[in-house]
Amino acid sequence: MPSFAPNIRVLGRQADIPLVDLRYSEVLRFLILHAPLMLIFTGLPFLATIHSLITLAVGLHFLIRDNTPVRVAWVLAYIASAEILWRGAESTLIWEYGKYTVLGLSLLALFKYRLLSKITLWPLLFLVLLFPAVFVTPYFDREAISFQLAGPITLGIASLFFSTIELRRPDLQRFFLAMVAPSLSMAALIIYNALTGNIEFSGGGANELVTGGIGANQVTSAVSFGVMGAFFFAFLVYKDALLRNLMIGLAIGLTIASVLTFSRAGLWNTLGAVAIAALFLSRDRWRSAKLFNTTLVLAVLGLVVIFPFLTNLTGGTLAQRFSDFDSTGRDVLVQIDYQVFLDNPAFGVGVGQSVYYHIPYFGYPKPTHTEYTRLLAEHGSLGVLVMAIWALVTLARMVSRHNPFSKSVSTSFTIWALLYMLHSATRMVAPSLAFGLGAARFLPDDEQEPEPDVAAPEQNGKSFAHPHRLRR
Repeated sequence: MPSFAPNIRVLGRQADIPLVDLRYSEVLRFLILHAPLMLIFTGLPFLATIHSLITLAVGLHFLIRDNTPVRVAWVLAYIASAEILWRGAESTLIWEYGKYTVLGLSLLALFKYRLLSKITLWPLLFLVLLFPAVFVTPYFDREAISFQLAGPITLGIASLFFSTIELRRPDLQRFFLAMVAPSLSMAALIIYNALTGNIEFSGGGANELVTGGIGANQVTSAVSFGVMGAFFFAFLVYKDALLRNLMIGLAIGLTIASVLTFSRAGLWNTLGAVAIAALFLSRDRWRSAKLFNTTLVLAVLGLVVIFPFLTNLTGGTLAQRFSDFDSTGRDVLVQIDYQVFLDNPAFGVGVGQSVYYHIPYFGYPKPTHTEYTRLLAEHGSLGVLVMAIWALVTLARMVSRHNPFSKSVSTSFTIWALLYMLHSATRMVAPSLAFGLGAARFLPDDEQEPEPDVAAPEQNGKSFAHPHRLRR
């Protein structure tokens, strides 16, 4: 995997060798290798299967050979970003492959690196609250339970894993690059189809022609995940202006690809998360200046170049689509699930059972798109407690004593995950990883961060692996 290991000859001791910042040439090579992947996978789906297995093998290799879990974390980010490629190519893997691999690698890392004594405790309570609904289910439906609980369980385990690690600037650069590269591949397919496919755009709904038949809502959210990686990478580059501009350009390009799907979810996810990030980045002297300059440049480019180009490309339907706030039936699902909760307030109707209450309205067991109302309908009062935990954790991350950049990453990825679950439940593994990532500590500079406030839910002394505990 290019750029992931600066010295491939010493893989067995890689975790003990101080990493250096990525160079422009390294990043560019890695991105160029990834750009055509999805175009290749659509024609040769078996290659997507091979790619997914190689990715898992790399994760297991790092797990076995490294002395710290940092490179395993890079692979988790890569899996979360690449999942849309594997699903879109209809590879022969199981549908929840992305969730199971992130879940499995995170669990193995917790045991292999003896991190259980350092975990934060709220994910354990969260996981315990999920399981009573399994026993409420009228019969054991393995497929429904897997479909509904794989995402939340992965969220809990990923939170346990990330609560034990600390990521410094070189680690973060590779982590965010792992998020960006597969998203670039998906964006390349979208832009290629938009420019060469003679596609007729309509303001009436998402356009799956431009995504190659892959669900536009999932595609735009996956690409949005890559936008987040490029956005934060740009704020980790101090001296290499060329690399910083490359990441800003990628963030713009990925956003354009997201918009071209005509699914609004990805854009709103990005805007919400970036707005939260900006609140904290503005408190960092160097990054606040870069934030202002970047915002100004993007505003001018958007108004003068990008929006006119996209309007012309889509025949004027772009503005029509993004000014339409129709919920496409999600509001009906919310109302039904809420009524199911009122009728079964204690323990809900059981995992995977809420879909059957949707049949009278939709004619088939339509899955819930909003994770919050699914929790109410299927888990009852325990679902309320789950959401209360999420709310408290989010608040704790916002008011923590970490450095501004660390807070910006933690809170923005948490908000991104919460926004994702508002419209797409936990269909993909990305929101689970994003929420879990918020539990880590991020040191973008070379100074030691102050000890966190022990009163906050995620900040007890056992929640983090300090430098002397996980020596780099």
